Amino acid sequence: MDVMEEIRATFFEECAEGLQELESGLLAMEGGETDSETVNAVFRAVHSIKGGAGAFNLDDLVSFAHVFETTLDLVRSERLDPDAGVMRVLLRSADVLTDLVTVARDGGSVDPQRVAEVSGELVVLAGGGGHAPAGAKLADGHFETAADEEPEFAPIAIDLSDLLVASDAEKRYEVRFAPHPSLYEKANEAARLIRETLKLGTGTVRAQADDLPDLAELDPEGAALSWTIDLSTSQDEAAIQEIFEFVDGDCELTIREIVDETAGPSAEDLQAEMLALLSSVSAGPDAGSSVEAQPEAPAQGALKPRPARAAANEGEAAGGEAGGEGRGGASQGAGATIRVDLVRVDRLIDLVGELVIHQVMLSQRLLQAGLARASDIAIGLEELEQLTREMQDSVMAIRAQPVKSVFQKLPRLVREVAERTGKSVRLVTEGEYTEVDKTVIERLSDPLTHMIRNAIDHGLESPEKRVAAGKPEEGVVRVAAMHRSGRIVIEISDDGAGINRKAVYDIAVSKGLIAPDMQLSDEEMDNLIFLPGFSTKSEVSELSGRGVGMDVVKRSIQSLGGRVSITSTPGKGSLFSMSLPLTLAVLDGMIVSCDDHTLVVPLTAIVETLKPKPDDVKSFGDGEYVMNVRDRFLPLIDVARQLGYRSRPTDALNGVAILVEAENGQRSALLVDAIQGQRQVVIKSLEANYGHVPGIAAATILGDGRVALILDVDVVAATSRFDVAPVAIAAE
Repeated sequence: MDVMEEIRATFFEECAEGLQELESGLLAMEGGETDSETVNAVFRAVHSIKGGAGAFNLDDLVSFAHVFETTLDLVRSERLDPDAGVMRVLLRSADVLTDLVTVARDGGSVDPQRVAEVSGELVVLAGGGGHAPAGAKLADGHFETAADEEPEFAPIAIDLSDLLVASDAEKRYEVRFAPHPSLYEKANEAARLIRETLKLGTGTVRAQADDLPDLAELDPEGAALSWTIDLSTSQDEAAIQEIFEFVDGDCELTIREIVDETAGPSAEDLQAEMLALLSSVSAGPDAGSSVEAQPEAPAQGALKPRPARAAANEGEAAGGEAGGEGRGGASQGAGATIRVDLVRVDRLIDLVGELVIHQVMLSQRLLQAGLARASDIAIGLEELEQLTREMQDSVMAIRAQPVKSVFQKLPRLVREVAERTGKSVRLVTEGEYTEVDKTVIERLSDPLTHMIRNAIDHGLESPEKRVAAGKPEEGVVRVAAMHRSGRIVIEISDDGAGINRKAVYDIAVSKGLIAPDMQLSDEEMDNLIFLPGFSTKSEVSELSGRGVGMDVVKRSIQSLGGRVSITSTPGKGSLFSMSLPLTLAVLDGMIVSCDDHTLVVPLTAIVETLKPKPDDVKSFGDGEYVMNVRDRFLPLIDVARQLGYRSRPTDALNGVAILVEAENGQRSALLVDAIQGQRQVVIKSLEANYGHVPGIAAATILGDGRVALILDVDVVAATSRFDVAPVAIAAE
């Protein structure tokens, strides 16, 4: 990758961060958080994207961002109220800006009519250039002007052309430009900025090297030089500021107009003097021909005069735009960060995993050699084991990220689906700072997106049906993330009609997915929507069971070593729960033996281990057992027989029972031959290297080089040869 491609890639990475900040900020504003910090963060996000896009000649992106930025500037200066109608326009604008960034990065096109419509709405909000139309009122994010409203006063035109200096006369400016080190870190070039400034007219450049240290003390990544540009131009100061706006905060910039005292008064001076003269004229019933301009009260969403506080503190509100002071204060409290290619992090994780495997091998060979545990070698290996564990935890923490990055994409998805279906939907998110491995987050986006779409399209009723059912017209979709038993659980729920089990059952029968005489429980009927080939494309319009492509969702979750379950209450809604491992790299497990095979049981699923006693084990059927655990009978599952290692049952009294708890809280006991020990193992995908095996979640390499299979506890318990619910023993 050449230098420009690297710079371009960095720009789009920063765009992604800016768009996330923009989305979260607008949602906060929609929720009522319109403090200056939130509004300025939103403005800076758009401002930064616009500045960077200009460097790559992304004209469509720059044009739209400029209009967007102009409207946001009115909000932050308190001249435009961010009410519900305004926020709808701003949110739609954020969606368009995201699409334009995506197209600029990946190619393709954005619907020009959609871009034009949203741009027009922004222009209207900005009053077509800074002032709201007379008599304008905001309705649904659009201004409408009442035709029968009469203006309160008629403006008087005053011709000052004979008094004013020609507007295209050249002015002189002294531009002082001092880059910060961050300007060069972002691959910006000071010489290019100076050249662009000189293109505005003619001038000279002087370099200030007073702060330049001796060569031995020179910081190659620092910024010791500054420049003074003496510029003569017919442009105004805003044209100069526009050149430097995309390095805002990365330099010190001072622009001072040099006034020739021998010249006549400027146009601005004469205009100010004339306005002062007009304002001094008294306006009253006896004033004769005098005129008093009465400011019109702003309509809803219309522009208001700039408050004195906002005008005086504009630099502060902009986050320190002029000198970077406001922004610098915030950045000093944040820790330093670097961008690292994800491939390098993955390679580091793989190497640490190999280190763990070799450390276990050394420990096992030490035991085989019969060396005393108190020997120097044994003590050294114990210290190595501790350091390896700490290193592994640190490396895994690098990849841990909050699910917020996925959740931030959901509001736009909800808006789009709600608009297409004509439904009113409110999204509620919880636990967005719950951390999980980045690989899990990346592969979580697609199934989560599909389930949200189905929750709105098939789960929620239409507004008319909700009102008829005594529900609020607005439906609620809730997405929550939480840690539970060493895993991450993500729940997607709605307050819709729930799953129509009869309709689901009838469709499954009609498609030949189940036998017509099959008797199913409510839970089993709910899970029919996960069957391959199940679809709601039939003419049954009352089906609200979300069947389209849910088998794909289930396979995606299972490929991550996860599970998905359903809980539905007719008339009240449904809840889909996805349980996923926190990481796809390592886990703590118990090593067990089953008929000469070595298995790993995830430690997070284990409650305790027990040695079966004759009085506690009851047999029934063909070698099936239940076990009394604290006055409750639990299924005792022979793991070796369940996985097909042997066909005949083993004597339960000769094995060890491992009490495990599934995600739904159901407990059962796994019968194994023996327990070898407990250790941390490196997860190797079985599906990627071999194929899907029911009851097996993944594989690992043991210290002696053998491959061991990692047990999927929930699947083994759910697919056992018998189904015995826990039964409490009645007291005698």
